[in-house]
Parts: sequence; structure tokens; C-alpha cells
Amino acid sequence: MSAVTSILYCISIILFWYYSWLSLIFAVLSFLIFFCEIYLVREIVDIFFPKKGSQNVITKIKPKHKTKTLVIIGSHLDSNWEFPIIRKLKYGFIIIIAVNFFLNLVLIILLVMKNFLLLFQIEADFYNLEIKAFIFLIITLPFPLIQLIFIISNRPVIGANDNLSGMAVCYEIAKNFAVSTNKLNNVEVWINTYGSEEIGSKGSKAFINKHLEEIKKAKIINLDMLGYSYPPLLIGKSEIFGLVKMNGEVIELIKQSATELNINIEIKKLFAYTDSLSFCRKNLSATSITSKPHSMKEFHYHTRDDIFENLNFENMINAYKVCMRIIEKLDIKS
Repeated sequence: MSAVTSILYCISIILFWYYSWLSLIFAVLSFLIFFCEIYLVREIVDIFFPKKGSQNVITKIKPKHKTKTLVIIGSHLDSNWEFPIIRKLKYGFIIIIAVNFFLNLVLIILLVMKNFLLLFQIEADFYNLEIKAFIFLIITLPFPLIQLIFIISNRPVIGANDNLSGMAVCYEIAKNFAVSTNKLNNVEVWINTYGSEEIGSKGSKAFINKHLEEIKKAKIINLDMLGYSYPPLLIGKSEIFGLVKMNGEVIELIKQSATELNINIEIKKLFAYTDSLSFCRKNLSATSITSKPHSMKEFHYHTRDDIFENLNFENMINAYKVCMRIIEKLDIKS
């Protein structure tokens, strides 16, 4: 979507002088797509792209007796194409995105003023100002061009951290409860892996739409990017810059279990968007466990360097322990 917004922005610049109303329309479209797709994670242009297949894999582990509590542990199974802009700039890609957001706003304001002046036939009085503003847009044009050219490539990423790390923990939990002697009494566990997370959490949305009535009272934990080496596990209290809150009860359950295991955790707003977003938008009890890099050198998100050799297993092991403790505690209470 970033490439689409950059193209629309550039078209708006080209049309600036001779088709100012049309230029304004393209600038507004660029801004709306940018804001909705990237900042709000709302799909508004998907209908214009071809549909492709994906899948979710759901493992249901039934208890010995009647199900009293449902726990869902999930992760996403897809990885992304490489983002060259991230490999080259690391966290600097955020600056590129932020600058382009600002430039789009500036362009809209300028075009609104320009069309207003044209409407009242007084544009000539502000011609020098317009020239200076347009020169500013031309000088800053490399920012949207960088986003257009380097935001994504056709090189697939292995995705060891994002998100084979989460799937590995899910696998170990499923393997543990597959042993008959480890069968729970009254807690039913679903181990979910979702497809198409990287293009808008489509897998988890499809899962929710299909199973909403069954999971309304479930406690849901999503595991994402657990392979960083920085010690504290991160528990999301909100996503999308604080606009969507994660479930406080599940957060407290994770916090208590981590404390009992002497595992260091940190509860904070998550910058990245996880599958928990899909659940919390439906008022379901969910949050995510993740980790963060110790330095920019470890920031391999969506790059060819997201490989097994760059994984650290401490947070993965701790996430496994916390999830197991939560399930066992809930089973005792049931």
C-alpha cells in the first residue's frame, strides 16, 4: 500500500499546475489510503487487487472432562517480501514514512489554498508563494520516491523471528498436551496458526468470523517475534498508537504467571500490529507476547537477515513457560 500512496502523491505533483482539482483528489486519496492502511490497519483498496489463497491451521486439544475454559494460543505462519528500506535504514524507515505523511498533508493544504484562489480568480496575487511551495515539493520528492522504490521487493524472507519463533512455541505447547498423561481436566486449548497476517491480519479475521460464537469467552494469547535477545518479554497493552486496547484480564494473567516464574516482563504499547488487533476489535479477551531487539544491529524485521542464525531462544523459552503456567493455573481453577 505504501507504493500505491507514493504513486498517487507523485501523480498529484505532476497535475499540480494544470489540473489542480484533479491533483487535490489524488492527494486526498493518497492520504486516506496512507492513513487507513498504515496507521489504522483498515483495508480500503483490497478490492482492486487479485485474491489469492491462504489458510489457517487450528489444533483443538480437548480436556478429560467438560470444557470450562477455552485458551487460544496463536501465531502467524506467513512471512513477507523483503523491505529493502528497512535493511538499509533500520529504524530510519520510520522517518521516511513520517516525512511522507507530513508531505502529503502539506500538499493537500497547498492544493486547497490553490483551488480556493483559482475559484476567486486571485491566484496571480500569490504566484510567487506558489512557486516557492512547489519548489519545496520538488526538493522533497526523493522521500516518496525512496518509499516507492525501496519499500518492498520480490525477494522472500525466511521469517525466522517473524514469525517462526512464535510458531515454534505453539508447536511445543501442542506437543506437550498431545501426550495422554499431560491431558488437562477442564481447559480446552486451541493452538492456532494464521495465514496472511502480513497483509492485514486476514487469517485471524477469517478465523474470528467463522468461530466468533465459540470463542467469545476464550482467553487469547498471540505470540509474535519472540526471537530477539533483549531480556524482558513484551506484553501489549494497546496497539495502533494506543487506539485499540488489549484485554486487561489476560495481561494480568500473563503478568502474574511471569512473576511466579521469575521471568522479567514489560507491559507497554506495541508499535507493531499483531493478530491481537483482530480479536480486540471484536471485544475479545486477547493480547500479544513479543520481544524487542537490543540494538539496531538485531533489527532484522522483514529483511533477508531474519534467519535462524540470528535468533535468540531465551524469550521463546520464557514465553513457552508463561503460556504453560497460565494453562495449568486455569485448569486448577476450573
